[in-house]
Amino acid sequence: MLKTILYSLLFSSVTIMALETGESVPQNIQEKLKLESDKVYVVDFFASWCKSCKKELPLISNIYNDKVAEVIGINVNKKQADGEKLVKKLELPFPIVYDTDKSLVKAFDPLGFPAVYYIKNGQIINVIFGAVEEIDKKIREDIKAIKW
Repeated sequence: MLKTILYSLLFSSVTIMALETGESVPQNIQEKLKLESDKVYVVDFFASWCKSCKKELPLISNIYNDKVAEVIGINVNKKQADGEKLVKKLELPFPIVYDTDKSLVKAFDPLGFPAVYYIKNGQIINVIFGAVEEIDKKIREDIKAIKW
């Protein structure tokens, strides 16, 4: 019984810290990302060491290029130069924030990478953790379902 209580406390404290669907993004983070009202944002956490990220980033570029939603990439590499090298290699067209101080990854606390958050009016609408086959198609479907 004690073991069950300890596990419950441990796992409940982890979830309280992470930003989840339905929660508001703290105002200072909204300002750092320059989020505007009434726009849907696809915020993608990625790193140069993440193989799935490298596959998904070009597909997420399609979302940006086709103006399906606003896209912001958040690179979590320890060294900004490593992130910049990947961004240049993949020719990513959307804005990139280099989270070298880890303030964004600490605030969102994603369960893994890649991590994609849909945000509108400062509220998290949906979250996708891990690799998704044809992520661009999934994002298009999800964005259509969001009521404007």
